[in-house]
Amino acid sequence: MTDKSNNHLADPSISEPNEESGEPQHHFGADLQVGGKKTQRRGSFSSSFSPRAVVLPPSPKTKEAPSEPSEAEASPVETERTDQTEQVEQVEQTEPEVVAAVDPVFESQRLFLLLATMLPLGLFAFWPSFKLMSREWYYNLDYGHGFFVIPLIAVFLYLRLDTYPGTQRRLAWIGLAPILLSCGMRFYAVSQYFDAIDQWAILFWTLGVVWLFYGNRVFYWACPSLLFMIFMFPLPFRFEVLLRNRLQEFAAKFAAMLLTLLGETAVPIKNTIRMSTMELDVAAACSGIRFLVSIMAIAFAAILLMRRPWWQNLCVFLLAPPLALFVNAVRIAMTGILLTHFSDLVRWYAPKANNISVVADEISGIVMIFVAFGMFFALTWFLGKVFQRVEI
Repeated sequence: MTDKSNNHLADPSISEPNEESGEPQHHFGADLQVGGKKTQRRGSFSSSFSPRAVVLPPSPKTKEAPSEPSEAEASPVETERTDQTEQVEQVEQTEPEVVAAVDPVFESQRLFLLLATMLPLGLFAFWPSFKLMSREWYYNLDYGHGFFVIPLIAVFLYLRLDTYPGTQRRLAWIGLAPILLSCGMRFYAVSQYFDAIDQWAILFWTLGVVWLFYGNRVFYWACPSLLFMIFMFPLPFRFEVLLRNRLQEFAAKFAAMLLTLLGETAVPIKNTIRMSTMELDVAAACSGIRFLVSIMAIAFAAILLMRRPWWQNLCVFLLAPPLALFVNAVRIAMTGILLTHFSDLVRWYAPKANNISVVADEISGIVMIFVAFGMFFALTWFLGKVFQRVEI
């Protein structure tokens, strides 16, 4: 019989498991004892290797993952956290974004503080300017819309209340910068007798007061509506005269071109259009300033109310002046056509009129007002229909 305990000395292919890791120990180059002599075989294994004697360690891929606790075995804390997470996700999916509520008590207090301090101070400082502007609004038809500017600003602010951000708790001291600028403009205007600068100082005073008492967010919210105040200020006299002369020459040339396209004989000479049977004088009232200011004011109001993309607002505002000049030239050409071919109809419309050219000018002006409004709203409709937002 053979001692089984010494088999590993006779056969090097048999591995001896390690006591700590359980891995087999291969006797690579182990000492062998054959026939009473001790020999050493290096660098080779025996061909009679038996795979049954090898105990392989478990592969890391085949290790079983730790079993997760079932729902019944889960701790109550984890269950409560899971329920709370699901409830939060449901609320985020169903409920809209919550906007911070405006405190009406604080808003009324801040408004009372504004009306009790800055409004009387502003009226006392700028009362002479308001008197001059109201006189200009009453006697000059080109600026007759000035009476409606402040009520329209109140309407614009009311229609945008759905986006009101709320008053800032602390005063925004940066608002003192426009206030100090307006004070400097008023001092210079009074010392140099420059009424236009004194009137424009009202705009900076208003912007600074709103910025100081209501904060940055309300200032950014109200600034577009407050800028509408520029339409209540009359133009400086020198600039108005220069602009009026340029517009008269342009209107005469453009109206003569339109009359020529219609088959009429029309030659522009400065502010006069010589036709075959008459001379049509383009007076200062026909220069187009009234159309220009009116259509630009309507464009500004449309920008505030429509809430279109910025590039559409820019297109509307930039196309308003050419539209006004075109409408004014068409009005002059229409007046020439009425006086040349429909003079009897004009006399029938105003039999007691001494000058039928004035009546023809009034008729063409009324008609072109509606034409101008129609062209403007057609332009805004075109921009809204052609360029639309598409979600991808």
